[in-house]
Amino acid sequence: MRHRILAALAGLALLAGASTASAVSVTEGVFDANLLSPVKEPGNFHYRYELKGKTIPDPYVGQATMQVREVAANGEKQVFFDLFEGEARREFGPIAAVEQNPIVLVFLQLDVNEMANLTGGAAGYFQQQVRKAFNDPAEDERIEIEVAGQKIQAQRLRMRPYRNDPQIDRFPAFKDKIYEFVVASEVPGGLVRIAATTPDPVTGELFLEKSLTFVSLDR
Repeated sequence: MRHRILAALAGLALLAGASTASAVSVTEGVFDANLLSPVKEPGNFHYRYELKGKTIPDPYVGQATMQVREVAANGEKQVFFDLFEGEARREFGPIAAVEQNPIVLVFLQLDVNEMANLTGGAAGYFQQQVRKAFNDPAEDERIEIEVAGQKIQAQRLRMRPYRNDPQIDRFPAFKDKIYEFVVASEVPGGLVRIAATTPDPVTGELFLEKSLTFVSLDR
């Protein structure tokens, strides 16, 4: 499991490069935003994981921990992950990171793997569409959020990787799927929230949503 996840993450990151779009993209707002650069010492970043939807009577709430165990003089971090509980628990690492917060790619990779499992489709197809969308103009909004009782300014970016892809007709339930990224420099690790939301293709109501939200940092 550890090696499969690490190999998949490397593939997902390949196209998270420089953006040529005139409007802000997820590459610019998230991957090029140096979210992890301010982290200069080891620490445990705690996130709340939530899963809810039309077919889930009792929403699932769990925890995900990103452990920065080492920080080298050149800024490179050795990062490990401890996700969920019980039978769903996954532990893996290390992942080398310098400027990008790797929990973003972890969340996205787990999401595309799940889509492939649910549909019988290839994870590579879903992965490719997400990678392409990184550099497309994103829906960009400045918002005010509250973290630990303090109001701070944040940026919310949304992308819809499958909306204009003709091949998504094979998987119509995901055509309007939305990925949301909320980032703020005042939050440790820079990531406030990441979510994947799938609306019902007929009614537009929420069908499924999973999210990670920053909770705390301890050293």
